[in-house]
Amino acid sequence: MTDTAHTRFLFAPGDLRGAEAIDDSALISAIGQVETAWIVAQGRVGLVSSETRAEVAAAIDATVRSLTDDHSQLESLGEAAESGGNPVIPFLGLARERLSAEASRCLHRGLTSQDVIDTAIGLLVSRVVRQMQARLEVIGASLVELSESHTQTLCLARTLTQPALPTTFGLKAANWAAEVNEVQAQAPYVDYVQVGGAAGTRAAIRWFAGDSTDSLLREFHMQMVGPDAALTQIPVPWHTDRVRIMSWGTHLTQCVTVGASIARDVLVGVRPEIGELSLAATGGSSAMPHKSNPTSAVLLHRNGMRVPGALSTLTTAAAEAVEERSDGAWHAEWPALSELMTLAVSSLIMLDEMIAGLTVRPDAMRANLDAAGPGIFGEKLNIVFGDRLSKDQLAAITAPGTDPVAALREAVGDEDGIAEFFTPESYLGEAEDIRRTILATIDSSGPQEIDLPPVD
Repeated sequence: MTDTAHTRFLFAPGDLRGAEAIDDSALISAIGQVETAWIVAQGRVGLVSSETRAEVAAAIDATVRSLTDDHSQLESLGEAAESGGNPVIPFLGLARERLSAEASRCLHRGLTSQDVIDTAIGLLVSRVVRQMQARLEVIGASLVELSESHTQTLCLARTLTQPALPTTFGLKAANWAAEVNEVQAQAPYVDYVQVGGAAGTRAAIRWFAGDSTDSLLREFHMQMVGPDAALTQIPVPWHTDRVRIMSWGTHLTQCVTVGASIARDVLVGVRPEIGELSLAATGGSSAMPHKSNPTSAVLLHRNGMRVPGALSTLTTAAAEAVEERSDGAWHAEWPALSELMTLAVSSLIMLDEMIAGLTVRPDAMRANLDAAGPGIFGEKLNIVFGDRLSKDQLAAITAPGTDPVAALREAVGDEDGIAEFFTPESYLGEAEDIRRTILATIDSSGPQEIDLPPVD
Protein backbone atom coordinates (compact mmCIF):
# COMPACT_ATOMS: atom_id res chain seq x y z
CA MET A 1 0.00 0.00 0.00
CA THR A 2 1.30 3.44 -0.91
CA ASP A 3 -0.07 6.98 -0.83
CA THR A 4 0.06 7.11 -4.63
CA ALA A 5 -3.37 7.24 -6.23
CA HIS A 6 -4.00 4.30 -8.53
CA THR A 7 -5.67 6.19 -11.34
CA ARG A 8 -5.76 5.46 -15.07
CA PHE A 9 -6.26 8.93 -16.52
CA LEU A 10 -2.88 9.02 -18.27
CA PHE A 11 -4.00 6.13 -20.44
CA ALA A 12 -6.98 8.13 -21.69
CA PRO A 13 -6.46 11.91 -21.89
CA GLY A 14 -9.77 13.69 -21.52
CA ASP A 15 -11.28 11.23 -19.04
CA LEU A 16 -10.68 13.69 -16.22
CA ARG A 17 -13.50 15.79 -17.64
CA GLY A 18 -16.29 15.48 -15.11
CA ALA A 19 -14.55 12.59 -13.33
CA GLU A 20 -15.63 13.90 -9.93
CA ALA A 21 -19.21 12.88 -10.77
CA ILE A 22 -18.21 9.28 -11.46
CA ASP A 23 -15.09 8.37 -9.48
CA ASP A 24 -14.73 6.18 -6.37
CA SER A 25 -15.41 9.12 -4.07
CA ALA A 26 -18.67 9.80 -5.87
CA LEU A 27 -19.69 6.15 -5.52
CA ILE A 28 -18.85 6.03 -1.81
CA SER A 29 -20.79 9.26 -1.27
CA ALA A 30 -23.76 7.76 -3.09
CA ILE A 31 -23.55 4.57 -1.02
CA GLY A 32 -23.52 6.73 2.09
CA GLN A 33 -26.53 8.66 0.83
CA VAL A 34 -28.49 5.44 0.32
CA GLU A 35 -27.65 4.08 3.78
CA THR A 36 -28.45 7.44 5.38
CA ALA A 37 -31.79 7.66 3.59
CA TRP A 38 -32.65 4.20 4.88
CA ILE A 39 -31.92 4.97 8.53
CA VAL A 40 -33.69 8.33 8.28
CA ALA A 41 -36.72 6.58 6.80
CA GLN A 42 -36.72 4.13 9.69
CA GLY A 43 -36.68 7.05 12.10
CA ARG A 44 -39.45 8.93 10.31
CA VAL A 45 -41.86 6.00 10.63
CA GLY A 46 -40.94 5.24 14.24
CA LEU A 47 -38.85 2.09 13.75
CA VAL A 48 -35.78 3.58 15.44
CA SER A 49 -35.36 6.31 18.02
CA SER A 50 -34.22 9.76 17.05
CA GLU A 51 -31.00 9.14 18.99
CA THR A 52 -30.25 5.96 17.04
CA ARG A 53 -31.08 7.64 13.78
CA ALA A 54 -28.71 10.51 14.55
CA GLU A 55 -25.94 8.14 15.70
CA VAL A 56 -26.13 6.01 12.54
CA ALA A 57 -26.36 9.01 10.22
CA ALA A 58 -23.34 10.60 11.91
CA ALA A 59 -21.32 7.38 11.60
CA ILE A 60 -22.15 7.08 7.91
CA ASP A 61 -21.19 10.70 7.31
CA ALA A 62 -17.92 10.33 9.21
CA THR A 63 -17.07 7.14 7.29
CA VAL A 64 -17.75 8.79 3.95
CA ARG A 65 -15.68 11.81 4.87
CA SER A 66 -12.79 9.67 6.07
CA LEU A 67 -12.75 7.66 2.85
CA THR A 68 -13.12 10.57 0.46
CA ASP A 69 -10.54 12.73 2.26
CA ASP A 70 -7.84 10.06 2.33
CA HIS A 71 -7.20 8.16 -0.89
CA SER A 72 -5.17 5.50 0.92
CA GLN A 73 -8.25 4.59 2.99
CA LEU A 74 -10.34 4.45 -0.16
CA GLU A 75 -7.75 2.17 -1.71
CA SER A 76 -7.85 -0.05 1.37
CA LEU A 77 -11.61 -0.26 1.04
CA GLY A 78 -11.15 -1.36 -2.56
CA GLU A 79 -8.85 -4.16 -1.43
CA ALA A 80 -11.30 -5.22 1.28
CA ALA A 81 -14.14 -5.24 -1.25
CA GLU A 82 -12.59 -8.17 -3.09
CA SER A 83 -13.51 -10.76 -0.45
CA GLY A 84 -17.23 -10.00 -0.63
CA GLY A 85 -17.29 -8.90 -4.24
CA ASN A 86 -18.62 -5.39 -3.57
CA PRO A 87 -17.67 -2.25 -1.59
CA VAL A 88 -20.81 -2.10 0.54
CA ILE A 89 -19.68 -4.87 2.88
CA PRO A 90 -16.40 -3.26 4.00
CA PHE A 91 -18.08 0.16 4.06
CA LEU A 92 -20.59 -1.14 6.58
CA GLY A 93 -17.75 -2.64 8.60
CA LEU A 94 -16.06 0.74 8.88
CA ALA A 95 -19.31 2.48 9.80
CA ARG A 96 -20.12 -0.10 12.49
CA GLU A 97 -16.80 0.55 14.17
CA ARG A 98 -18.26 3.92 15.11
CA LEU A 99 -21.60 2.58 16.41
CA SER A 100 -23.06 1.10 19.55
CA ALA A 101 -24.44 -2.44 19.36
CA GLU A 102 -28.04 -1.26 19.05
CA ALA A 103 -27.28 1.32 16.38
CA SER A 104 -25.16 -1.21 14.49
CA ARG A 105 -28.14 -3.56 14.23
CA CYS A 106 -30.24 -0.78 12.67
CA LEU A 107 -27.66 0.16 10.04
CA HIS A 108 -28.51 -1.50 6.69
CA ARG A 109 -31.29 -3.48 8.41
CA GLY A 110 -33.38 -5.38 5.85
CA LEU A 111 -31.29 -4.26 2.88
CA THR A 112 -28.89 -6.27 0.77
CA SER A 113 -25.76 -5.13 -1.02
CA GLN A 114 -27.54 -5.09 -4.35
CA ASP A 115 -30.16 -2.66 -3.05
CA VAL A 116 -27.42 -0.23 -2.11
CA ILE A 117 -25.19 -0.72 -5.16
CA ASP A 118 -28.03 -0.53 -7.69
CA THR A 119 -29.53 2.55 -6.05
CA ALA A 120 -26.16 4.28 -5.62
CA ILE A 121 -24.98 3.67 -9.18
CA GLY A 122 -28.42 4.60 -10.53
CA LEU A 123 -28.18 7.83 -8.54
CA LEU A 124 -24.89 8.62 -10.25
CA VAL A 125 -26.39 7.81 -13.66
CA SER A 126 -29.34 10.10 -12.98
CA ARG A 127 -27.01 12.97 -12.11
CA VAL A 128 -24.93 12.38 -15.22
CA VAL A 129 -28.05 12.26 -17.39
CA ARG A 130 -29.20 15.56 -15.92
CA GLN A 131 -25.79 17.09 -16.60
CA MET A 132 -25.82 15.76 -20.15
CA GLN A 133 -29.30 17.13 -20.81
CA ALA A 134 -28.09 20.62 -19.96
CA ARG A 135 -24.97 20.16 -22.10
CA LEU A 136 -26.95 18.79 -25.07
CA GLU A 137 -29.25 21.81 -24.86
CA VAL A 138 -26.29 24.18 -25.16
CA ILE A 139 -24.66 22.19 -27.96
CA GLY A 140 -27.91 22.01 -29.91
CA ALA A 141 -28.41 25.77 -29.64
CA SER A 142 -24.85 26.37 -30.87
CA LEU A 143 -25.40 24.14 -33.88
CA VAL A 144 -28.68 25.84 -34.75
CA GLU A 145 -26.91 29.20 -34.65
CA LEU A 146 -24.13 27.78 -36.82
CA SER A 147 -26.67 26.53 -39.33
CA GLU A 148 -28.46 29.88 -39.48
CA SER A 149 -25.14 31.62 -40.11
CA HIS A 150 -24.37 29.51 -43.17
CA THR A 151 -27.59 29.21 -45.13
CA GLN A 152 -25.82 30.49 -48.26
CA THR A 153 -22.46 28.81 -47.69
CA LEU A 154 -22.10 26.31 -50.51
CA CYS A 155 -19.96 23.24 -50.00
CA LEU A 156 -19.32 19.84 -51.42
CA ALA A 157 -21.39 16.88 -50.28
CA ARG A 158 -19.28 13.74 -50.12
CA THR A 159 -20.53 10.18 -50.23
CA LEU A 160 -18.25 7.22 -49.58
CA THR A 161 -15.45 9.82 -49.23
CA GLN A 162 -15.88 11.03 -52.84
CA PRO A 163 -17.34 14.26 -54.29
CA ALA A 164 -21.08 13.86 -54.76
CA LEU A 165 -23.28 16.96 -55.18
CA PRO A 166 -23.45 20.59 -54.09
CA THR A 167 -25.03 21.26 -50.70
CA THR A 168 -24.85 23.96 -48.04
CA PHE A 169 -22.93 23.97 -44.80
CA GLY A 170 -26.09 25.29 -43.19
CA LEU A 171 -27.79 21.99 -43.98
CA LYS A 172 -24.82 20.02 -42.69
CA ALA A 173 -24.89 21.90 -39.39
CA ALA A 174 -28.67 21.45 -39.19
CA ASN A 175 -28.20 17.71 -39.53
CA TRP A 176 -25.70 17.80 -36.68
CA ALA A 177 -28.24 19.71 -34.59
CA ALA A 178 -30.91 17.14 -35.45
CA GLU A 179 -28.68 14.33 -34.16
CA VAL A 180 -28.05 16.16 -30.90
CA ASN A 181 -31.75 16.93 -30.48
CA GLU A 182 -32.70 13.31 -31.06
CA VAL A 183 -30.22 12.06 -28.47
CA GLN A 184 -31.52 14.63 -26.01
CA ALA A 185 -35.11 13.54 -26.63
CA GLN A 186 -34.25 9.90 -25.93
CA ALA A 187 -32.94 10.44 -22.42
CA PRO A 188 -34.28 7.62 -20.26
CA TYR A 189 -36.31 7.87 -17.11
CA VAL A 190 -33.76 6.83 -14.50
CA ASP A 191 -35.88 5.01 -11.93
CA TYR A 192 -33.02 3.94 -9.71
CA VAL A 193 -34.53 3.28 -6.26
CA GLN A 194 -34.03 -0.42 -5.53
CA VAL A 195 -35.23 -2.19 -2.37
CA GLY A 196 -35.75 -5.92 -2.58
CA GLY A 197 -33.85 -7.37 0.35
CA ALA A 198 -31.76 -10.51 0.16
CA ALA A 199 -33.76 -12.19 -2.63
CA GLY A 200 -36.18 -9.55 -3.86
CA THR A 201 -39.02 -10.54 -1.52
CA ARG A 202 -38.46 -7.93 1.22
CA ALA A 203 -38.89 -10.69 3.75
CA ALA A 204 -36.58 -9.18 6.39
CA ILE A 205 -38.09 -5.74 5.90
CA ARG A 206 -41.62 -7.05 6.34
CA TRP A 207 -40.47 -9.00 9.41
CA PHE A 208 -39.03 -6.02 11.31
CA ALA A 209 -41.22 -3.25 9.90
CA GLY A 210 -44.54 -5.11 9.93
CA ASP A 211 -47.48 -2.85 9.20
CA SER A 212 -45.06 0.06 8.75
CA THR A 213 -43.42 -1.56 5.69
CA ASP A 214 -45.24 0.49 3.06
CA SER A 215 -44.66 3.69 5.00
CA LEU A 216 -40.97 2.83 5.35
CA LEU A 217 -40.55 2.13 1.66
CA ARG A 218 -42.38 5.30 0.68
CA GLU A 219 -40.36 7.40 3.09
CA PHE A 220 -37.12 5.91 1.74
CA HIS A 221 -38.26 6.66 -1.80
CA MET A 222 -38.99 10.24 -0.79
CA GLN A 223 -35.59 10.57 0.86
CA MET A 224 -33.88 9.42 -2.34
CA VAL A 225 -36.01 11.10 -4.98
CA GLY A 226 -37.81 13.98 -3.32
CA PRO A 227 -41.28 14.83 -1.99
CA ASP A 228 -43.00 14.08 -5.30
CA ALA A 229 -42.37 10.40 -4.60
CA ALA A 230 -45.20 10.59 -2.06
CA LEU A 231 -47.60 10.75 -5.00
CA THR A 232 -46.18 7.79 -6.89
CA GLN A 233 -46.44 4.06 -6.46
CA ILE A 234 -43.77 2.42 -4.33
CA PRO A 235 -41.26 0.91 -6.78
CA VAL A 236 -41.14 -2.87 -6.94
CA PRO A 237 -37.72 -4.54 -6.75
CA TRP A 238 -35.96 -4.60 -10.11
CA HIS A 239 -32.92 -6.64 -9.09
CA THR A 240 -33.61 -9.19 -11.85
CA ASP A 241 -34.63 -6.56 -14.44
CA ARG A 242 -31.42 -5.49 -16.11
CA VAL A 243 -33.13 -4.08 -19.19
CA ARG A 244 -33.22 -0.68 -17.52
CA ILE A 245 -29.44 -0.85 -17.09
CA MET A 246 -29.14 -1.41 -20.83
CA SER A 247 -31.40 1.60 -21.50
CA TRP A 248 -29.16 3.78 -19.34
CA GLY A 249 -26.08 2.48 -21.12
CA THR A 250 -27.66 2.99 -24.53
CA HIS A 251 -28.31 6.66 -23.84
CA LEU A 252 -24.80 7.18 -22.52
CA THR A 253 -23.51 5.54 -25.69
CA GLN A 254 -25.65 7.82 -27.87
CA CYS A 255 -24.12 10.87 -26.18
CA VAL A 256 -20.67 9.60 -27.11
CA THR A 257 -21.45 8.51 -30.65
CA VAL A 258 -23.12 11.79 -31.63
CA GLY A 259 -19.95 13.60 -30.63
CA ALA A 260 -17.78 11.09 -32.46
CA SER A 261 -19.86 11.39 -35.63
CA ILE A 262 -19.66 15.19 -35.72
CA ALA A 263 -15.96 15.01 -34.91
CA ARG A 264 -15.39 12.75 -37.91
CA ASP A 265 -16.86 15.41 -40.21
CA VAL A 266 -14.69 18.05 -38.55
CA LEU A 267 -11.57 15.90 -38.88
CA VAL A 268 -12.18 15.72 -42.62
CA GLY A 269 -12.79 19.46 -42.88
CA VAL A 270 -9.67 20.52 -40.97
CA ARG A 271 -7.27 18.51 -43.13
CA PRO A 272 -4.95 21.14 -44.68
CA GLU A 273 -5.54 19.85 -48.19
CA ILE A 274 -9.28 20.39 -47.65
CA GLY A 275 -9.12 23.39 -45.30
CA GLU A 276 -12.86 23.97 -45.02
CA LEU A 277 -12.83 24.13 -41.21
CA SER A 278 -10.41 25.04 -38.45
CA LEU A 279 -10.42 24.67 -34.67
CA ALA A 280 -9.45 27.35 -32.18
CA ALA A 281 -8.29 24.89 -29.53
CA THR A 282 -5.69 22.57 -31.00
CA GLY A 283 -2.71 20.60 -29.78
CA GLY A 284 0.89 20.58 -30.82
CA SER A 285 3.24 17.78 -31.75
CA SER A 286 6.21 16.60 -29.68
CA ALA A 287 8.27 16.09 -32.83
CA MET A 288 6.86 18.42 -35.50
CA PRO A 289 6.56 22.07 -34.42
CA HIS A 290 4.68 23.02 -37.58
CA LYS A 291 1.69 20.83 -36.67
CA SER A 292 -1.48 22.04 -34.99
CA ASN A 293 -3.45 18.93 -34.22
CA PRO A 294 -7.27 18.97 -33.89
CA THR A 295 -7.03 17.28 -30.51
CA SER A 296 -10.61 17.73 -29.33
CA ALA A 297 -11.96 16.11 -32.48
CA VAL A 298 -9.36 13.35 -32.25
CA LEU A 299 -10.35 12.51 -28.66
CA LEU A 300 -14.05 12.56 -29.56
CA HIS A 301 -13.33 10.12 -32.38
CA ARG A 302 -11.36 7.95 -29.95
CA ASN A 303 -14.23 7.92 -27.44
CA GLY A 304 -16.53 6.69 -30.17
CA MET A 305 -14.30 3.67 -30.63
CA ARG A 306 -14.28 2.92 -26.90
CA VAL A 307 -18.01 2.72 -26.24
CA PRO A 308 -18.92 -0.48 -28.12
CA GLY A 309 -16.99 -2.66 -25.67
CA ALA A 310 -18.65 -1.18 -22.59
CA LEU A 311 -22.13 -1.34 -24.11
CA SER A 312 -21.45 -4.91 -25.22
CA THR A 313 -20.59 -5.77 -21.62
CA LEU A 314 -23.96 -4.43 -20.43
CA THR A 315 -25.74 -6.38 -23.16
CA THR A 316 -23.93 -9.58 -22.22
CA ALA A 317 -24.57 -8.97 -18.52
CA ALA A 318 -28.29 -8.53 -19.16
CA ALA A 319 -28.38 -11.74 -21.17
CA GLU A 320 -26.44 -13.55 -18.44
CA ALA A 321 -28.71 -12.34 -15.64
CA VAL A 322 -29.72 -15.45 -13.73
CA GLU A 323 -31.94 -16.27 -10.77
CA GLU A 324 -32.29 -13.58 -8.07
CA ARG A 325 -28.73 -12.25 -8.25
CA SER A 326 -26.28 -13.00 -11.00
CA ASP A 327 -22.94 -14.64 -10.38
CA GLY A 328 -20.71 -12.12 -12.10
CA ALA A 329 -23.05 -10.48 -14.59
CA TRP A 330 -24.28 -8.02 -11.96
CA HIS A 331 -20.70 -7.21 -10.99
CA ALA A 332 -19.72 -6.64 -14.64
CA GLU A 333 -22.25 -3.81 -14.95
CA TRP A 334 -20.48 -1.43 -12.58
CA PRO A 335 -17.21 -0.84 -14.45
CA ALA A 336 -19.08 -0.79 -17.78
CA LEU A 337 -21.49 1.89 -16.55
CA SER A 338 -18.61 3.82 -15.02
CA GLU A 339 -16.77 3.74 -18.36
CA LEU A 340 -19.85 4.86 -20.28
CA MET A 341 -20.58 7.69 -17.85
CA THR A 342 -16.96 8.84 -18.10
CA LEU A 343 -17.06 8.77 -21.89
CA ALA A 344 -20.44 10.50 -22.10
CA VAL A 345 -19.49 13.36 -19.80
CA SER A 346 -16.07 13.91 -21.36
CA SER A 347 -17.45 13.66 -24.91
CA LEU A 348 -20.16 16.26 -24.44
CA ILE A 349 -17.80 18.68 -22.72
CA MET A 350 -15.30 18.33 -25.57
CA LEU A 351 -18.03 18.50 -28.21
CA ASP A 352 -19.32 21.74 -26.71
CA GLU A 353 -15.83 23.22 -26.77
CA MET A 354 -15.11 21.94 -30.28
CA ILE A 355 -18.27 23.53 -31.72
CA ALA A 356 -17.55 26.80 -29.88
CA GLY A 357 -14.05 26.89 -31.36
CA LEU A 358 -15.06 25.88 -34.89
CA THR A 359 -14.32 28.31 -37.74
CA VAL A 360 -15.99 27.79 -41.11
CA ARG A 361 -14.07 28.79 -44.26
CA PRO A 362 -16.61 29.48 -47.03
CA ASP A 363 -13.93 30.39 -49.61
CA ALA A 364 -12.22 27.02 -49.19
CA MET A 365 -15.57 25.26 -49.41
CA ARG A 366 -16.35 27.03 -52.66
CA ALA A 367 -12.89 26.32 -54.04
CA ASN A 368 -13.23 22.61 -53.31
CA LEU A 369 -16.70 22.62 -54.82
CA ASP A 370 -15.43 24.23 -58.02
CA ALA A 371 -12.41 21.91 -58.10
CA ALA A 372 -14.71 18.90 -58.09
CA GLY A 373 -15.37 19.91 -61.65
CA PRO A 374 -18.27 19.11 -63.90
CA GLY A 375 -18.40 15.53 -62.59
CA ILE A 376 -20.66 16.51 -59.70
CA PHE A 377 -23.30 17.54 -62.25
CA GLY A 378 -23.42 14.12 -63.88
CA GLU A 379 -26.69 13.22 -62.15
CA LYS A 380 -28.33 16.48 -63.25
CA LEU A 381 -27.02 16.09 -66.79
CA ASN A 382 -28.43 12.57 -67.05
CA ILE A 383 -31.84 13.62 -65.72
CA VAL A 384 -32.20 16.59 -68.08
CA PHE A 385 -30.48 15.33 -71.23
CA GLY A 386 -30.20 11.59 -70.70
CA ASP A 387 -32.79 10.87 -73.38
CA ARG A 388 -30.85 12.90 -75.96
CA LEU A 389 -27.23 12.05 -75.19
CA SER A 390 -25.37 8.76 -75.26
CA LYS A 391 -23.40 7.50 -72.27
CA ASP A 392 -20.19 8.38 -74.06
CA GLN A 393 -21.38 11.94 -74.66
CA LEU A 394 -22.45 12.31 -71.01
CA ALA A 395 -19.07 11.04 -69.85
CA ALA A 396 -17.21 13.37 -72.21
CA ILE A 397 -19.12 16.45 -71.01
CA THR A 398 -18.34 15.74 -67.33
CA ALA A 399 -14.74 14.59 -67.85
CA PRO A 400 -12.08 16.41 -65.80
CA GLY A 401 -10.64 19.43 -67.61
CA THR A 402 -13.58 19.75 -69.96
CA ASP A 403 -15.40 23.00 -70.62
CA PRO A 404 -18.80 21.50 -69.82
CA VAL A 405 -20.83 24.47 -71.07
CA ALA A 406 -19.15 24.42 -74.47
CA ALA A 407 -19.37 20.62 -74.70
CA LEU A 408 -23.06 20.60 -73.83
CA ARG A 409 -23.83 23.35 -76.37
CA GLU A 410 -22.01 21.40 -79.02
CA ALA A 411 -24.07 18.31 -78.20
CA VAL A 412 -27.56 19.83 -77.87
CA GLY A 413 -27.33 23.37 -79.24
CA ASP A 414 -27.52 26.74 -77.56
CA GLU A 415 -30.56 26.22 -75.34
CA ASP A 416 -31.73 28.53 -72.58
CA GLY A 417 -30.11 27.91 -69.18
CA ILE A 418 -27.02 26.12 -70.45
CA ALA A 419 -24.73 28.94 -69.27
CA GLU A 420 -25.93 28.43 -65.68
CA PHE A 421 -26.41 24.68 -65.93
CA PHE A 422 -23.14 23.79 -64.23
CA THR A 423 -23.32 26.26 -61.33
CA PRO A 424 -23.72 24.73 -57.84
CA GLU A 425 -26.53 27.17 -57.02
CA SER A 426 -28.62 25.58 -59.77
CA TYR A 427 -28.57 22.13 -58.21
CA LEU A 428 -29.25 22.49 -54.50
CA GLY A 429 -32.66 20.89 -54.67
CA GLU A 430 -34.59 21.43 -51.43
CA ALA A 431 -31.50 21.90 -49.28
CA GLU A 432 -32.75 25.12 -47.70
CA ASP A 433 -36.31 23.85 -47.23
CA ILE A 434 -34.96 20.72 -45.55
CA ARG A 435 -32.69 22.80 -43.33
CA ARG A 436 -35.57 25.00 -42.24
CA THR A 437 -37.78 21.99 -41.59
CA ILE A 438 -35.10 20.41 -39.40
CA LEU A 439 -34.71 23.57 -37.32
CA ALA A 440 -38.47 24.04 -37.10
CA THR A 441 -38.81 20.49 -35.82
CA ILE A 442 -36.14 21.11 -33.20
CA ASP A 443 -37.80 24.36 -32.17
CA SER A 444 -41.22 22.76 -31.89
CA SER A 445 -39.89 20.00 -29.66
CA GLY A 446 -38.65 22.65 -27.23
CA PRO A 447 -36.28 21.99 -24.33
CA GLN A 448 -36.34 18.32 -23.44
CA GLU A 449 -37.58 17.70 -19.92
CA ILE A 450 -37.24 14.33 -18.25
CA ASP A 451 -38.29 13.18 -14.83
CA LEU A 452 -35.14 13.13 -12.74
CA PRO A 453 -34.48 13.54 -9.03
CA PRO A 454 -33.62 17.01 -7.75
CA VAL A 455 -30.03 18.17 -7.56
CA ASP A 456 -28.59 17.83 -4.06
